Amino acid sequence: MFERFAHDARAIVSDAQDVARELGSPTIEAEHLLLAAARRPFPPLTEAGLDYDALLDALDTERTRSLAAVGITLDAPPASPPVERSHFATSAKVAIERALRSAVARGDNRMETRHVVLGVLRAQLGTVPRALECAGVDRAALIARLDSA
Repeated sequence: MFERFAHDARAIVSDAQDVARELGSPTIEAEHLLLAAARRPFPPLTEAGLDYDALLDALDTERTRSLAAVGITLDAPPASPPVERSHFATSAKVAIERALRSAVARGDNRMETRHVVLGVLRAQLGTVPRALECAGVDRAALIARLDSA
């Protein structure tokens, strides 16, 4: 499947592994793909106010709210053991599948950054949609903008 990835999309997948490792995650999640895309110059994200730091803040806010909803408060995030090599979690696998479907539906021969981001943004449930809500981002408008580009 990765033979259809353009260089920039491959770099995002690779960078997502680095992001997951840096954040101490044992798995690569859809949020790590979006964080990796936000590390690079990608105008649709930055114009929506989603640079890497803003997205990381939104994800932290989402986690705090989700934990509080079940009565858990943390003064500091739990220490994570070092992770040698992360594997792709279901959320990332599904995001990549959605990205591929998006490229095919558009008739694009190569999967690019736009497709990867669309694959992540199209999740109806989960961490990313809740984090974008915390950040005040209109996910539907962002998807429509990326679809029409």
